[in-house]
Amino acid sequence: MFTLKGEANWARVLWLLVTGVFVADLLLPRQFDIVFAYLLAHFLAISFREKSDVLLLAVVTTTLTIIGAVVKPQELPLQQMWLERVPPIVSFWAAAYFVVRFITLRELEGQKEARFKALFRFATNGILLADTKGEIVMANPAIEALFGYEYGELLGQKVEVLIPTRLTDKHIAYRDQYHHSPRARSMGIGMELFGKKKDGSKFPVEVSLSPYKSAEGSFVIAFVIDNTFRKSYEHSILAQKQELALLSDALQELNESLESKVAARTAELEQAKNELAVALDKERELGELKSRFVSMASHEFRTPLTSVLSSAGLAAQYADRSDFTNVKKHTDRIKNAVNGLNSILTEFLSLGRLEDGRVNVNLEQVRLSECVQEVYEGMKNLFKTGQTFEHRHAGPEEIMMDCNLGKNILINLISNAIKYSPEGMPILVETKVDGPTVRISVQDRGMGIPDSDQKHMFDRFFRASNAVNTTQGTGLGLYIVQRYAEMMGGSVGFRSKVEEGSTFWVEFRQGKISE
Repeated sequence: MFTLKGEANWARVLWLLVTGVFVADLLLPRQFDIVFAYLLAHFLAISFREKSDVLLLAVVTTTLTIIGAVVKPQELPLQQMWLERVPPIVSFWAAAYFVVRFITLRELEGQKEARFKALFRFATNGILLADTKGEIVMANPAIEALFGYEYGELLGQKVEVLIPTRLTDKHIAYRDQYHHSPRARSMGIGMELFGKKKDGSKFPVEVSLSPYKSAEGSFVIAFVIDNTFRKSYEHSILAQKQELALLSDALQELNESLESKVAARTAELEQAKNELAVALDKERELGELKSRFVSMASHEFRTPLTSVLSSAGLAAQYADRSDFTNVKKHTDRIKNAVNGLNSILTEFLSLGRLEDGRVNVNLEQVRLSECVQEVYEGMKNLFKTGQTFEHRHAGPEEIMMDCNLGKNILINLISNAIKYSPEGMPILVETKVDGPTVRISVQDRGMGIPDSDQKHMFDRFFRASNAVNTTQGTGLGLYIVQRYAEMMGGSVGFRSKVEEGSTFWVEFRQGKISE
């Protein structure tokens, strides 16, 4: 049982002691009762490592005590002697129990120590134990390998030997401060820690501290982890994040560029679509204009030409008869028909020049009243029987305007007043200059315009419903007037009531040209 040499020698001593007590118990008289001497052997058995040895000792001493009671010369009754021997036997087993208990506790402590040593020795992370002076008391193989030291080489050295030289003084201050309020925590929270190897090279580390107390004093356990891989991984991740950020920025820039190009292309397509729509509208409008022109021309030209042909034949017949009254009558009809055709052709020519952009505004200093008078002189032969002309002017006479455009406006407005007014009705022209504003209006007492037609009066080829079948016209005059007014930077308007007449006006600022 006693495998070690020292333990075997000590066991022989104990067994000799037990044998001696047994022999003495047999030889000494009753008054020398030494059975309790066996207890000394039991107490010395605390040195045993095996609990079976302690139990064996208890069995042997109990047996020898009983043998001694039986074999010893009987000076007392056996029953009394048995009662005297029972207390020592109980003491033997009580002592054996406490010794076994002690050995068990010692085994547990040994197991804990063995486990601690195994953990300390075989741990993959570096572990060292330092006292309050900063001297390394213990260092496991992992930390020795981590810092490049041989077995046991770190023992007795200061922990500062493992710290970069430039941080040694600071670490001593931190170490003293830690011993004043020790607690389990990570070292250098929020900082990058570096360790110094034996060859002087540095590497990133992560350190955790824990206080430790024993009968030998206060210590600090440091757990050290090589952080090289984690730092390298973090740097790699950071580099990847930076690359991803750059890639994201590049993608964002590319996306914005593409969006800008798409928006520009969309705008171009939208503009092209609008231009195409405008072109289609113009094409459709041109088709409608051609259709209206053919329809109108077939009617407006046929009627006066028929009248001219008929009046020419009648005039020739009346001339043969020397009936000059009827000759003059039909000659006047021919003249009126020709003037009507001339008016229609003039409107068509004016429209063509406007549509082609061949009409320019030429500003000049003119006397407005003279402009009106020249128009009247050229048109007075067109007035119907009894129709009168009146011109009223207010303000300065001389203004800056295009006289030709002004005359064309007056010709169209006065021509309509003559055409749609019955015989004997007055035609009033009013001109007014108020600072830079010039207003020209023509008033008649003709058939007027129905309310339902008034919103279309400036459309091309439009004619009021009450004039279509009664009076010749192209429906272009007011449209041309509006275009002329716009070219001079002005506007056109009117008011009218059926059977009471109409007033049309043009208003513009002198010296201004529409852009």
